[in-house]
Amino acid sequence: MANVADSLANLRVAAPCEVSWDGMTGDERVRHCSLCSLNVYNFSEMTRDEVRELLMRTEGRICGRFYRRIDGTVLTRDCPTGLRALRQRASRAAAALIAALFSLPAFALDGRSCEKPRLKTYGSKVKFEVERIATPQPARFDGVVHIQSGSQLPGVTIKVQDEVTKREVMATTDATGAFRIADLNDGIYRVEVTLEGFQSTTIEHLELKSSQVTHADIGLQFDAATATMGVITISEPSALTDSTVSTSFTQEFINKLPL
Repeated sequence: MANVADSLANLRVAAPCEVSWDGMTGDERVRHCSLCSLNVYNFSEMTRDEVRELLMRTEGRICGRFYRRIDGTVLTRDCPTGLRALRQRASRAAAALIAALFSLPAFALDGRSCEKPRLKTYGSKVKFEVERIATPQPARFDGVVHIQSGSQLPGVTIKVQDEVTKREVMATTDATGAFRIADLNDGIYRVEVTLEGFQSTTIEHLELKSSQVTHADIGLQFDAATATMGVITISEPSALTDSTVSTSFTQEFINKLPL
């Protein structure tokens, strides 16, 4: 290796690997990949000196997992910022990039920020409350969905997707508008809340952690484009065998109906 001092700045991925870090055996520092029978090193749990020494021993060619800041530098255990947020997540946390057989002359990785992405919500009002659980358990996401005026909404679809692994879990609200999704890995998630006749709600960069329950209070808004109703037809089969009573309601009248 010509310049060891610049080895971390010049890391490149020669062959991306799709094997999940969670599926490998080992600890937070190094795990064994049964697919290629090689060890995979987690640079975020090593100091910069330890990573450089490892690259020197392996002549700059090794299987590894690392995070990259926006400025191109690699996040290691002695990173002054961002590492605290990284350690708060388990090894299965989202935001990680697994790279196999990376070496200096190959192509570059996309940038990774040292800070976690900020939570964003689109479409409706959402309130969060985080409850810490004394006993160790996987992350859990639950809550209630209702019309913004207050009435609870059953049958609402809740889709939770890990923003890195793209693993999806779905749930539907019950008669009280409540939902519960348990046994989630630590990570950053995208949440989609949908129900016909209402504006969909999207939550991005929601961080879920083990031994915590994240409660969400979601108020949906009517979708004016699909909520318009022109004519309601009522038939009385016993008294009106050959006739139909039709009543027309304006959109303004419907909007004023109590829910």
